[in-house]
Amino acid sequence: MVMPRTPEHLLSGPEEAALLKEVAEALNEANDISAAMGAILPRLSQVLGLTTAWAFRFDPRRATFVEMGASGLPPALAARDGEALKSSWCECQDRLVTGRLDTAVNIVRCSRLRAAKGSRQGLKFHASIPLRMNDQPLGILNVAASGAQVFTPPALNLLRVIGYQVAVTMDRAALLSDMRRHNERLGKMTSIARELTGIMDEAVLLRRAIRLFSDRLGYEGTAVLRDSKRLDAVENLVLANEPEYSYQDRVSAPLAEDQRHILTEARSYMESPIASSPYVLRIESRAPRAFTSTDKELLTAFTWYLSALLEQIDLYRQALEAARWHERRMVAADLHDSVSQHLFSAQLLTRALKAHWGCETDTTVQEIGERLTAVIGQSQREMRDLVQTLRSDHEGLADEVRRRLWRLKALPGVTIIENIQEVSCRLTPRLNDAVLHILDEALQNGLKHAYGAPITVCLQRRSDDVHLEVLDSGPGFPVDRMPSGHGLDTMRERAISHGLALTIEGKAEVGTKISLIIPCPKEVST
Repeated sequence: MVMPRTPEHLLSGPEEAALLKEVAEALNEANDISAAMGAILPRLSQVLGLTTAWAFRFDPRRATFVEMGASGLPPALAARDGEALKSSWCECQDRLVTGRLDTAVNIVRCSRLRAAKGSRQGLKFHASIPLRMNDQPLGILNVAASGAQVFTPPALNLLRVIGYQVAVTMDRAALLSDMRRHNERLGKMTSIARELTGIMDEAVLLRRAIRLFSDRLGYEGTAVLRDSKRLDAVENLVLANEPEYSYQDRVSAPLAEDQRHILTEARSYMESPIASSPYVLRIESRAPRAFTSTDKELLTAFTWYLSALLEQIDLYRQALEAARWHERRMVAADLHDSVSQHLFSAQLLTRALKAHWGCETDTTVQEIGERLTAVIGQSQREMRDLVQTLRSDHEGLADEVRRRLWRLKALPGVTIIENIQEVSCRLTPRLNDAVLHILDEALQNGLKHAYGAPITVCLQRRSDDVHLEVLDSGPGFPVDRMPSGHGLDTMRERAISHGLALTIEGKAEVGTKISLIIPCPKEVST
C-alpha cells in the first residue's frame, strides 16, 4: 500500500516479526521459486495492504527476465496475458542490470504503468526491491498500492528484508534446479550410451550420436566437423523454453557466416574435439550466450565417450582386417601348394607328351599339344596374379600412418605437419607392424622431448625403397653423444631384425630426425 509518512501506520515490531516468519515459512515450504512467490505475494498484499505485486528472475548470462509470479494485477497490466509486463525495457530492470538498483526504492516514473492501456485501478507508483545474493543480481520484486503517496523509508526497509529472504530462496532453488537438471541430463547421457554401444560403423555411429545428443539434451543444432567442415548435422526447431522478457542488450547479431556451421541464425556455439580422431563435436543456438559450464562438461564427457567408441571400432576393424588377411593368406597358400603345383605338373606332362610325339608326322597331335601348353601357361599366370592379390594388404601403409597422426593431432597442444604420399609397396604383415611400431616410438619421443614444438612426418617412395622420416624442432642432442634408452634400443632392434635402415640424427638446440628406409619386397614368380 502507499504508506503515509507517519510511523503509526507501520507494522509494530511483533507484527513485522510475525510477517517475516510467515514469509520465511512459505519460502521454505515451496518446491520452487514460482510456487514460493505465489504463496507470499497474496500474503504481502493482505498484511501490508498492498494491492499489487509481481516479481521477475534475472538471468545475467542471457540478459533476460522471467516472470516468477504476480498478484492483484490491475486490468491494464493483466490484459493479454500480462503483455504490459513483458515489454522489452523498463526503468527498474535497467537499474538492476546497470547496478543502480542496490536497495529498495520508489519508482515514480514507471514506464510499464505509464504505457499500460486500460484501468490501472489508481496505481501510479511502485517500489522495486532488488533480489541479490553475494552482490549478484537475481531478480526484482515490485509492490504497489493505489494512491498518490510513495513508500516511506521504514516500509522500504521492511520490503528490503523480505527481498533478502526471497533472494536466499531463489539462490537455493536455482542450485536445486541445476542439480535436478544436471542429474536428468546425466541420465539421458546414460541412455544415449546404451543405444550407441555395439555400433561398429564409424559413419553410422557419428550420425546416430549427434541425433540422440541433440534430441535428448535439447540442443537446437548439433554437428560433426572435420577440418572445420561439416560432415553431418542435426537441426531442431526452436525449443520450448520458459517465457523470457527481453532486455535491451539481449538481441545480438548472428555469428559471422564462417562461424555458422549448422543454424543460419546461430548466435552462440560451443565445440569440443573428439580425442584421438580428426573430428570435432559442435553445438549451436539461435540465442546469445546460450551455453553454460554444464553444457561444456556434458559436451566434453560425450566427446570422450565417442572417442572410446571410435577406438573400439578401430580395434574391431583391425581385428577384422587381420582375420581377413589371415584367411586370404591361407587361401593363397592352398592355391600355391595345390592348384599351382598341379598346373606345373600338367605343364611337365605336356612337355613330355610333345617330346614323345615329336617324331611323328601327325600334325593334329602337335597342334593339340601346343594349345594345351598355351592354356596351362595362361592358367599359371592367372593363378600367380590371384595368389598375389590374396597376399596383398587391404589398407596401405600411407593410410595406417595417417590414422596414427589423426589421433595425435586431436590432442591439445600437439602440432603435426604431415607429408604423406601413397606408396605402392606391398609389405608383409610382420614388416608392416614393425614399421608402425618404430613410427609410434619416434612420435612418442618427439612429443616427450620436443616440448610442444611442431613434428613433421614424411612418407615417400624413392626408387625401390620407401623412406619414413620423423623430424622435430626440439632441443636435440650433441652430435658426439648418441642418445640411448629403452625406446630407441627397441627401434634399433626392430629395424635390424627386419632388414631396415634406421638412422637417428640430432643437433643440440636444433632438433632430431629419425629416418627409416624400407626396401620394397621383390615380386616373386610362382
